[in-house]
Amino acid sequence: MSPKILSTTAVLLGLVTVIPASAADISWSTGPTFNGPNGHLGILTNGSLVEAINLAGSTGASLTVDPSGLNITFSTVDSPFLSGVWSLAGTGGNNDAAWGTILNTFEWIPESTPTFSNFLSNLTVGHQYQLQLFTARSDAFGDRVESFSDGAGHVSDAVRGDSYSSIVGNFTADALTQTLQPIVSNNLHPFLNAYVLRDVSPVPEPETYAMLLAGLGLLGFMARRRKEKI
Repeated sequence: MSPKILSTTAVLLGLVTVIPASAADISWSTGPTFNGPNGHLGILTNGSLVEAINLAGSTGASLTVDPSGLNITFSTVDSPFLSGVWSLAGTGGNNDAAWGTILNTFEWIPESTPTFSNFLSNLTVGHQYQLQLFTARSDAFGDRVESFSDGAGHVSDAVRGDSYSSIVGNFTADALTQTLQPIVSNNLHPFLNAYVLRDVSPVPEPETYAMLLAGLGLLGFMARRRKEKI
């Protein structure tokens, strides 16, 4: 093998070791409820919105929840991870039409504990994220209980579908993707209505940011002075 090929191979191997390949551990908590006339106010709004997804079994028009208030637009998608769709889950008694539409439909899969290894994608390594999951149904099977795992043994508390309690997971991305594993009581049909992903990474204080810019400016000045002397 020529030295050039060896050098190229070494560079590629180096890249493989630099790019993280594992998913992060998720810290779980039970979030706000999201049913009732103002149930849409249970959607968390801290940090900056990355994506809001309505799982509807097909790709369609986006839905904006509470346009004069929260103003969160959900993309309507057909998830590659969930094969079935149910459109009679109930609206949760919400007075926001878009949120009621989102809650009335969920996608599901007839497996016990499927693992979605690339459920979230295009993450930024080192950023802190908040994932809010919405699993809700007030139909005849509202007593089904569901929890979620990161696939590494960290499992959320279980919530009933008719409790309309959201599940919130916080993690610091150590890869470009994140694993999600739904777990349902009696191993029956994991389901998901919608989810919201937010970037909650700390924002530098203005003074810190100014000091950073000043430091970069000083480094640039020193580099120019050194170049002039040379």
